[in-house]
Amino acid sequence: MKRLLLITCLLVNSIMAHANSNDHVMVVTHRDSSINTISKSQLRNLFMGNLALPDVTPIALSPGEMARSIFNIRVIGLTESRIQAYWAQMRFSGRQQRPETADSINELILMIESSTNTIGYLPEGTPLPEDIKVIYRSSVQ
Repeated sequence: MKRLLLITCLLVNSIMAHANSNDHVMVVTHRDSSINTISKSQLRNLFMGNLALPDVTPIALSPGEMARSIFNIRVIGLTESRIQAYWAQMRFSGRQQRPETADSINELILMIESSTNTIGYLPEGTPLPEDIKVIYRSSVQ
């Protein structure tokens, strides 16, 4: 019985460690972009429409993508429902423009590859083409 309990505890700890390592995102841009690093606060401002970096277009994944939820919680600091409410208010007042949206990880990668002035986020560990560089990781703060 003690062995079974020990094995169960080790298995649960292993699963939790693996799950926590996948709960991170990396922020990427085109290799030729002049941006090499970006801070969490700059990202929050950029994706919430409060910071106009020169000629930079933020690209968000569509609602329902796990990486979007992770980005919203770890970087923006808000839940999806709070962000949607914020953008509804901004749209009503006509003040700010929400980020462009990619329907999938592959579409986001293609959008980043096709323009040097775009920034997006992907699940940590996503294989990247040569034309894309990482400028922020939520796992390193």
